[in-house]
Amino acid sequence: MTKLTGWITSAALAFVGTAASSHHSTAEFDYSKTVLLEGTIKEVQWTNPHSYVQVLVPQKDGSVAQWGIEIGAPAINVGMGWRKDSVKIGDKVKLDIAPARSGANYGTLRHLTLANGRVLDGVAARVKAPPSGNIAG
Repeated sequence: MTKLTGWITSAALAFVGTAASSHHSTAEFDYSKTVLLEGTIKEVQWTNPHSYVQVLVPQKDGSVAQWGIEIGAPAINVGMGWRKDSVKIGDKVKLDIAPARSGANYGTLRHLTLANGRVLDGVAARVKAPPSGNIAG
């Protein structure tokens, strides 16, 4: 193998490895579980490749826990009925999420219900949920 061929092979392998690792899987979420949250939107991040909402959830002990919820890519969200301003800071919401396997205050959205009753689905709504959920708080 010539030096040029070796260099090209190394460069190609590095590129493939980088491309493969740049896309993450959804294995971090436990789709066999459902967590139900009620809280107030603290922040909306309408970004690629995934959008997020940060939600402040009151706890039974009087403290407030912040949850980060992945809601999907903007283009997918729009196809599911979302607009960039569908959810705003200060909105009271109920969420049904598939939680992080790690137990962190993080998950992926199945359904978000606004105070007016409007329901917005997340990409996890396409994954069959278990029959009942755990209420966090």
